[in-house]
Amino acid sequence: MNKKRILFIFAHPDDETFTSGVTIRKYANQPDVSIHLLCATRGEAGKPGEPPICTKEELPAVRENELRVAASILGITTVDFLEYQDKHLSDVPIEELAEKIRQSIQQYQPQIVITFAPHGISGHPDHQAISAATAYAVKHDSEPLSVQKLYYVTHAAKQGFGNIAPPFTDPLESITTIISAPEYVSEVAQALAAHRTQHLSVSRVFPGVLEGDTAYVRSVNHFILAYSAAGLPSSTEKEADLFSGISY
Repeated sequence: MNKKRILFIFAHPDDETFTSGVTIRKYANQPDVSIHLLCATRGEAGKPGEPPICTKEELPAVRENELRVAASILGITTVDFLEYQDKHLSDVPIEELAEKIRQSIQQYQPQIVITFAPHGISGHPDHQAISAATAYAVKHDSEPLSVQKLYYVTHAAKQGFGNIAPPFTDPLESITTIISAPEYVSEVAQALAAHRTQHLSVSRVFPGVLEGDTAYVRSVNHFILAYSAAGLPSSTEKEADLFSGISY
């Protein structure tokens, strides 16, 4: 197992590429870093494409495969799924969901955990539920975990987000960490295209990307440091490295 480990925790296939694409590829390209992804659902409440690429019954398996293809492009080491239903994460008791997350943390021993900001960026209840459960797992565990930092991925207000602004953002003053990696935009574009059933939303947010135009693909990702085992820093200087201040 690599010395440095990051665990991304999201609700649906494609969340990883939409929110954190260049960050994932940047760290995956470092030989001493391994990237792991825990996805709570298979996105079966989504659309199968227009025209449909598969039936609604086939959609969970198709979206799982799409995520695995995208993960391979981005350099994610492992992809694990929880057996929850799309659009119903908020119905799951937070303690139950947090326990599943703790099990993944114990398995992969990440120093860094990343999930949605509490508002979920889009406001999707599943995004908000996975954020709350991840924070609960990290902050309320009675047994010591490997996690040294918990980050919320978000988007800075008044900053471009593809072709449209998301419903929820955070002021730039609240952003603690900015990862810029424009050299990986082409790989992120390929990963977006791998989510073939979701081509309508991909094209809406990143117009032209399916035709090879990467102008709207995000080259910068924004994060808020929500927890640090060493304590939250008082400095307002933005981090440029998720592993800043981490001890091994």
